[in-house]
Amino acid sequence: MDNLELANWSQATSDGAPVRVAVLVDLERTPQAGGHVKSWERLAEAAARSNANFDLTVHFEGEAETCDVLAPHVRLMTHRPVFSTRRLAMLGVIADHTDLAPLHPRLLRTLTNVDVIHTTDAYFAYARTARRVARRTGAAMTTSLHTDTPGYTEVYAERVMRRIFGYGWAGRLVVDRARLAERCAEMMRGRLARHARECDWVLVGSDGQMDGIWSEFAGRVGRLRRGIDSALFSPKRRDRSKLQARYGIPPDRFVVLAVGRIDVGKSAMVFAAAVRQAIDGGLPVHAVMAGIGQQSGAVRALLGSHVSLPGVLAQADLADLYASSDLLLFPSRYEVAPNVVLEAKASGLPVVVAPEGGGVMVREPGRDGIVIAAREPAAWADTIAALIADPARRRALAAAGLEDIARHHASWDAVLAEDLLPVWRSARRRVVEAQGVCSPLVSSS
Repeated sequence: MDNLELANWSQATSDGAPVRVAVLVDLERTPQAGGHVKSWERLAEAAARSNANFDLTVHFEGEAETCDVLAPHVRLMTHRPVFSTRRLAMLGVIADHTDLAPLHPRLLRTLTNVDVIHTTDAYFAYARTARRVARRTGAAMTTSLHTDTPGYTEVYAERVMRRIFGYGWAGRLVVDRARLAERCAEMMRGRLARHARECDWVLVGSDGQMDGIWSEFAGRVGRLRRGIDSALFSPKRRDRSKLQARYGIPPDRFVVLAVGRIDVGKSAMVFAAAVRQAIDGGLPVHAVMAGIGQQSGAVRALLGSHVSLPGVLAQADLADLYASSDLLLFPSRYEVAPNVVLEAKASGLPVVVAPEGGGVMVREPGRDGIVIAAREPAAWADTIAALIADPARRRALAAAGLEDIARHHASWDAVLAEDLLPVWRSARRRVVEAQGVCSPLVSSS
């Protein structure tokens, strides 16, 4: 069933019983949360504005059991984890905390009266609980990809092993010869494929992600775009004097921006080393890194007064920062569909990204963004230098980025209506038909 058929079926059943959907986000909902959590907050806000016939509950992790009601048909719930990765703090490399338990009993009890369970990972307590409920109750199950968990697994597994075994013969045996970190990543890819086989629909972040293991799900793989609030993220918010005053940036500086966790998973030190090389080459560069992370101290030590580290910013402050900077440098290599790149482009900011990361958000490399395959900071520093010397190229990149946003990217309301609701209703319809039960969800036509 293609998107048009899904939309037609959705319209035909809009007057039936509401589709009851539970979305499971096995991450902490905090002000410091990343794009995965924020995406579902934006989608829930869009749901609260919607008049479509559905009921939505989005479940997150949290320090307390809470329920925020956004509308009569939309709520955000948080649940205390059973076994949080916070208990493994001694490892020192965990980016976003999740729940490692095999089952979440409280969540299980809330899922007994839903039509569709939508998972946003395939690995942790919420996904495991979803599979158990779906098998027991017959509820439909759909899933979407938001994080390159296998990629992050390889990065962090290697760091843990290096901490334990070092860089001597033991480390070489475990990491290099036995390739245990790579094996951990392959194990996670296998778990993802097995989870997807139990789902009615699999939603990916870009066309390129439909390759590989997803070829076996032909006919039930779709796109889940990332929405963009173009009223918030806009070049109209540019205010260079405000930026300089807020962060103490001298007026003659070229401002290079990074947004996201300041850690190895986001290649924070590639960013910092590239800026350092540009500065050492005599260029008037100042870096701003919006976020927090384990490498903040190392970044500060390397860049000193040439970097501002404002921490996690509110959306309005972040929008001001995008619009008022000169360049987004995003060397992260483990991304599914990074909101950061869309927000920068919508703000009129030229973007420089890695192919496996922000590259999925660049439609025409060299036109609406620059894609750098090299991992070495020198390649990124050379690009900074080239763009400082070529203001016309920066303006062209920014204009093409804005054009791409206007032509090809949607609001969160459209993403909900066009990408999610038809899929959820289709999944519910399949369950009803498989059970042979007459339901108001099934069109009489």
